[in-house]
Amino acid sequence: MNADIKQLISQFPEGTLQSYPKDHIICNIHTKVKTFRWLVQGTFDYFTSLTNPEDEVLVCQISEPMSTLGLNGLSERKRYTYKIVVASDQATFFEVPIGVMLPHLRNDTENALLKKICGSLYHQLRQALLKQTDLLQAAQNRPLRKDREFFVSPDAERSEVVSLMRRSPFLDHFDEKQLSQMASLAERREYEPDEVLYIQDRPTNGIFILIHGEVAIKRLEGSIEIQQRAISNPGFIFGWSCTMGEKDICSALTTQKSSVYFIHQKDLLDLLSCDVKFARRFFMRLLWLMGNQINAAFVRYVGLLGKHNLQAVYQLIENNKSRLALSSPLHQVVHLLGNTNTKQLAYDALAHLVGNGSHLERHIASLSLELLQEDMQELKFAKGLQHIYETVAEQEDEESENVRKACAQATKQAFDHVEYHIEGQENLPEKSGCIFIYNHLYNHSYYTLNNKFQITLDSHFISSKILDDRYQDPGIRTVRIGRGQEYGHQNYYNKLGYINVYTKESEVVDGNSKKETRSIFYKTASKYLREGHNLVISPEGTSYSTEESPGPFKMGVFKLAMAAEPEPYIVPLVLANFDRRIPDGLFYCKILPPFKLSERLPTNDPESLSSFVKSYQETYKTYVQEARERADELLMAPVSKLMEEPPEIWKNEIRRLKRRVANVENGKDLTIFYGSSSVRLWVSMKKDLAPFNVLNLGFGGSTYAWCIHYFDEIFEDAHPSKIVLYAGENDLAQGKTPQEVLNDCNKLVQMILNKYPEVQLAFISLKPSIEREAMIPQIIETNLMLSKYVIGELNAQFINVFGQMISVDNRPKPELYMSDGLHLNKKGYALWSSVIKNALMTSDIPVEEEQHIDLMQDR
Repeated sequence: MNADIKQLISQFPEGTLQSYPKDHIICNIHTKVKTFRWLVQGTFDYFTSLTNPEDEVLVCQISEPMSTLGLNGLSERKRYTYKIVVASDQATFFEVPIGVMLPHLRNDTENALLKKICGSLYHQLRQALLKQTDLLQAAQNRPLRKDREFFVSPDAERSEVVSLMRRSPFLDHFDEKQLSQMASLAERREYEPDEVLYIQDRPTNGIFILIHGEVAIKRLEGSIEIQQRAISNPGFIFGWSCTMGEKDICSALTTQKSSVYFIHQKDLLDLLSCDVKFARRFFMRLLWLMGNQINAAFVRYVGLLGKHNLQAVYQLIENNKSRLALSSPLHQVVHLLGNTNTKQLAYDALAHLVGNGSHLERHIASLSLELLQEDMQELKFAKGLQHIYETVAEQEDEESENVRKACAQATKQAFDHVEYHIEGQENLPEKSGCIFIYNHLYNHSYYTLNNKFQITLDSHFISSKILDDRYQDPGIRTVRIGRGQEYGHQNYYNKLGYINVYTKESEVVDGNSKKETRSIFYKTASKYLREGHNLVISPEGTSYSTEESPGPFKMGVFKLAMAAEPEPYIVPLVLANFDRRIPDGLFYCKILPPFKLSERLPTNDPESLSSFVKSYQETYKTYVQEARERADELLMAPVSKLMEEPPEIWKNEIRRLKRRVANVENGKDLTIFYGSSSVRLWVSMKKDLAPFNVLNLGFGGSTYAWCIHYFDEIFEDAHPSKIVLYAGENDLAQGKTPQEVLNDCNKLVQMILNKYPEVQLAFISLKPSIEREAMIPQIIETNLMLSKYVIGELNAQFINVFGQMISVDNRPKPELYMSDGLHLNKKGYALWSSVIKNALMTSDIPVEEEQHIDLMQDR
C-alpha cells in the first residue's frame, strides 16, 4: 500500500477499502453520487451510450493509482455523468462517504487534499485527451516554438478587468474583493495571429484570460494533432495548470489577432497563499473546470467515432438534462438539429446561449458549436446549392449565356465552404473549343433540395472552378431529358441552354424521337465547338459511385469528336468523392493531358473507334483508382518537418518590414538593427538612440537560420551604412549548440558582406533571462565564441550587454524583465539604450587587439 493511501486512511477513519470483480458496475448515468473513491489498484472504464442505451461506447480507461471517482458529489449536481465499470480482474478503491468528504475539505486549512484531487483529475484529463489519438489521422502541422511574441498594452482600469472576469463561468463565483485582488495583478498582452502562448509539456508560467480574439488549445501526440478546443468567448480562462505545479497538457496559440490579461504564476500563488478561503474556492472551481473538460473530451471522442458529431451533441445534452431548467432552449436544440431546414435555428439558439445562458448552458452551447463546426460548414454548402438553383430557376427572359455565368458564380460561392483539390491545370489547352469528358458521379441524397431536385456537384464544379476560371466561360453541357414529372429538372437546364440527350433515366419515347434528338445533338454540339465553346460531356450517360466509376462508355461523344471540323481536343477530367458528404472525403479533380482522336486511332472507321472506346474505358478505371488514392493521400497530409515551412505570421511580418524599408525618408548613415524579438519589441529605439539614424527590422521568434532565409527579401531595397545583429537565443532554446550558432552567424555575415562589401557590422551579445536561466552556461559559451569571431576575424564591434544584466551571483537581474521573465521591460531597454548608444558613439575607435572580452564586466 503506497504512502498516499496510508495517509488517506489516517485522514478518514470512516473510509473503507473495497474490492470489486471484473465487469462490476460502479455507477450508472444519472445515479446519485454517495461515495468518493480513490483507485488503489486495478482498472476501470468510462462508458456512454448513443441513441440506443444498449449501444455503449468506451470513452476512456483509467488505471493510474490515486485516480478519483465521485467528483460530481462535491458539486451541486451530485449525479454521475457516465457509467463506470471495473475493467481489470479486480479493482480496489478507498471509499469515503460524500457527507464526510465535504466537511473535511472545508476544514483543511492548507487545502492539501483538494490540491491532490486536482492533480489526480488533471492526469485523468490527459488520459481522456490521449484516447482521441485512436481515431485521429496524422495532420499537417509544424512544431511549435514559444517565442512570447506579444506587446504589453498600457495598464487597464481595474474595474475593466473585473468586469471581464465576471463574464467567466470559472471566475464569477468569486466576490468583488477577490476579483479585484486578481485584477491588480493582471497585465494586458496583445498577440498577432499564429503566436504561441505556451507549449505542451512545459509550464505555462501564469494564467490567461481572453479579452477578444481566438486561441486554439491543442496537443501534438506523435503525428496526431488533438484539438482540445478553440477559445473565443471573452473571459475564458486557460493556462491554469501552473497553479497546480503541473506542466500543461496542451499548447496554446492564437488563430487571429487576440488580447489577453495575464497573471503570473508566482503572483497568483502568493495571493492564494494569503487567503485560505479564496484558495479553496479557486481549487474547487478548478475541479469543476477539469470535470467539464474531461466531459468535453469524452464527447469529442464519441464525435470522432464514425463522425457522430451530431450524436455527440445529443448525448451531451442528454447527460446534462437533469441539471438543465425545463425552459432551457437546449431541450429544443436536439429536435431542431434533426432537420436540415431547422438546423440554422439550432445554431442560432446555441450562439445566443454562449453569451446569455446560465453557466451550464454556456458550457454545453460552446462545446456543441465546437463539435458542430463541420456540420455548420456542410449546412452552408447545402444552402449554397439552394442558392444555385434559385439563381437559375428564378431567371426570367434572360439570355442563356448570362444564366450560365450567374450559375457559375453561385457555384463558386458554394464551393468556398468545402475542401477540394484540383491537379493538372497545366494540361488545360490554351484555347477553348474543346470537349471535356469526365466520369459522372451521383449525388449524395443528403444534398437533395426540398423540391427533390439535385444539383449535380461534379458537372457544376467543372463548369465553374475549371472552365469559367480558365476561359471566363463555363461551357455548355449535355443533360438528359427529364421525365414528365420532373418539370423542375427540365426547366432548370433549359434556362441554362444546355444540349438535351436521351438516357435510360429519361422518359420512354419512340425511336423516331430519339433519332431526331440525336441528330439535333450532333448538329448543335458541332456548332458550339466551331464557335469556340467548350463542351462538358460524360461518356457514360449516367452516374456512378466513385468506387464503381466509370461505367460503360457510350460512343456519342467520341463520334462527335471524330466528325467535328476542325477536330477538337478531348480533355479528360478524373473525379473522386463528389458522391460523398463533405466530412467523408475530399472533392478531387485531376486534369489529364488533352489528345485528339486522330492521334489514337489507326484508321478512321467505326470498328477502330469502338475498339478504342472499350480500351479507353478500362484505362479510365485506373485513372479513377489513382484519383481515389490521391484524394486519400491529400486528406491524410503528412506532418511537416522542423523548420520546413516558415510560420504563417511571418509572411505579414516580412511584408511589414519591407514597407519600413520602402518608407525610409533619410537613408544617410542608416544603421539597421536585424534579429529576433528583443530587437522587434524595442519600440522606442529611434527615440532612445537619437541622433543616430536607426531602422528596426527585428521579427519575433527568429533564429540565425530564419534571418538568413529572409535576408534577401527584407534587405532587397535597403542601403545601410551599418548593420547591428542580435540573434542566437532562440537557436539555443531550440537545441542548437554554441558552435552551430556560430556557424549560422558566419553564413549570415557572408550574405551581408556579399551584398554590402563596405558595410560596418556590430553584434549585440546574447542576454541572460529568467525564463532561460538554465541556459546561461550555453549563452556564456556562445558569447565567448561570437566575441572571438567578431573581434578577431571580422574586426567588427561586439557590444556586451550580458555583463550588466547579470548579478554578482550569476543570476539575471529580475528588475530588467517583463513578467514573462524573457523580454525586457522599460528598465531593460533603458540599460540597452545606454550600452548600445555608447558603443555606436565609439564605433570609430579602433578595436583593441585583445580578442577576449570579459562578459562579466560592470556587474
